[in-house]
Amino acid sequence: MKEEIELYIRRAEKFERDARFDFEHGDNDLAMFHIEQAFQLMIKAKLLDLKGYFERTHSLRKLLRDLAEVYKKKEIMSYIDRYKVVLRNLERAYITSRYYFEEFFNEEVEEAFKALKELKRLLWSE
Repeated sequence: MKEEIELYIRRAEKFERDARFDFEHGDNDLAMFHIEQAFQLMIKAKLLDLKGYFERTHSLRKLLRDLAEVYKKKEIMSYIDRYKVVLRNLERAYITSRYYFEEFFNEEVEEAFKALKELKRLLWSE
């Protein structure tokens, strides 16, 4: 299980790296998609760590609510509330990457990077 968790975290870091490259090259839609993938893998890694499995969903808000139930950290629910617009944008980025084009502004991508940094601190800096 530990190897799988580490694999999820390493892949999340690679998606974050790809998102930074996309953002630097003006591809905000791809940056948001890659940030969303990093989010999913970070959350799923923590769920694997705490309970050994995660629900098969792509909803970041659902995954975070599941994590809040298991983790018993009030900060997760306040995180969801604070970043609800970012989380919704990231979910939109995931869906639109497959079906149609969605434009995102630089500020939205920057806010998503900020939320990802805080998520990593919240979940993995113990």
